[in-house]
Amino acid sequence: MMRGFAVLFIFFLSMNCFAALSPRMYSVILQGAGTARLTSAPSKNSIYSSKADFNLMYFGRVGSGGPTLGFHYLAESRNDVEYQTGKSYGLSLGYYWNSGWLILGHYDFFAELGPLTDGHGPQIDFGYLEHLGGHFHIGLQVSYRSMNYDTARIQETYPSLTLMHLF
Repeated sequence: MMRGFAVLFIFFLSMNCFAALSPRMYSVILQGAGTARLTSAPSKNSIYSSKADFNLMYFGRVGSGGPTLGFHYLAESRNDVEYQTGKSYGLSLGYYWNSGWLILGHYDFFAELGPLTDGHGPQIDFGYLEHLGGHFHIGLQVSYRSMNYDTARIQETYPSLTLMHLF
């Protein structure tokens, strides 16, 4: 599945589109990213995990890019030990370059995953978006996430397909 995303991403890069973020000085960004992973080992059962990551941010243009400030929400499910669902939300701060590159930092103040509660921690996203037309952009990002729960700490790195719309 990721191979298909990579081919699609390379196709958009080869079109040599400019990733112009917004014709306006200030915009609102709605960005969603999703990932799904299925792994299996010969001695273990298959492990499935999925994440949907949503950001609503205010974008202010400064030269050839601009800073963002906003809110972050993540919903996830996994079955590494048992089937669990979870969610987290917090604040976001980042920067989008007009060339398409982005870096976002999030701090989730509330997180829960199955029996794990009282979670908090940072997430960092680094990626690239390509302009599709109008105010739509598509790209790939890699996220590093470290969540501290009441009885556990979970650290993970995962790729995502990203879709963004500017208002």
